[in-house]
Parts: sequence; C-alpha cells; structure tokens
Amino acid sequence: MTTEQSNEKNEPKILTKKEKGTNRHWKNFLDKDYLGSHNLEKGEEMLLTIERFAGEEEVTTADGKKQKQVLYFEEDVPKMILNITNGNVLTQLYGSHPEQWIGKQIQVYATPVKAFGKVQDALRIRDFVPKIKVDVAGYTAKLAAAKSLEELKTIWSKFPV
Repeated sequence: MTTEQSNEKNEPKILTKKEKGTNRHWKNFLDKDYLGSHNLEKGEEMLLTIERFAGEEEVTTADGKKQKQVLYFEEDVPKMILNITNGNVLTQLYGSHPEQWIGKQIQVYATPVKAFGKVQDALRIRDFVPKIKVDVAGYTAKLAAAKSLEELKTIWSKFPV
C-alpha cells in the first residue's frame, strides 16, 4: 500500500505502513514489536485494518511480563497494545465483542496525554469510522451483472462499509 499525501485543507497525511527515513523519530530504526506514537510524525495518522485480536498476550513491559490485549493489522505495521481508552472507542464504533472488529478499519493518531506522572505522546483511535475511497463503478457493474437474489446478496455483503 502507498502513503497518501495530506491535502490543502490541513488534513492529516494518512499512512498505511510504518515508514523509515532520515526525517523520522529515531525509534523507527529499531525493530520494535509494537506500534507506538514514535511511528507518527506531526500531522500523520495511520489507516489500519484489524486482522485479529489477542485477548491475553504476554507482553514485556518496564514492570516485567504482563497480560495485555493486542490488535494485529492487515497492513505492514507492528501490532498495537489495546488500552482501555482505545478499547472503549472500538466498542463505540463496532461493538463490544472483538470478533466484530475483524476486517474493520481504524484511524490511529498520536496525541499528548498525562500518564505515569508526566505528559507523553500516546496512540489513540479516532472516534469515527474512517472514510474510504471506493470504486463505485466497479460495484455497480457487479450488481448489474447479478442473475439472482442470492448472487445479489453475496455481492452486496462484500461491499466495504
């Protein structure tokens, strides 16, 4: 997938993969296991598709090993630890059962938050369903070619939401 440039309306630059380069945070050069705020520069956000959810994954933190909830993505990015705030946003968007999240898209951004006694950047999931560009003509042609109600239902069920 490619990276889209931000437009003139001061909208964020949307990324669909982890970027490395000379003008990136130094942590992007490490082989990090988890997505972090360092993966996004100012004005960038990530559009990601949830591939799977792990409800109890052992994660090594500064405090030792802990069980965490983790999201995996279809895009070429590291997995993301799901905190309560982001879990609540996913519940608002797609329902409280993680199996409802599979195949759904989220838009992730970095923002300053007060945590652990200091202000630091953290990843947050936008509280809206991302807008996606769809080739309407392609779907219209498929619908027009349907020869039965069952075929029409099958085509309709594969439309992006």
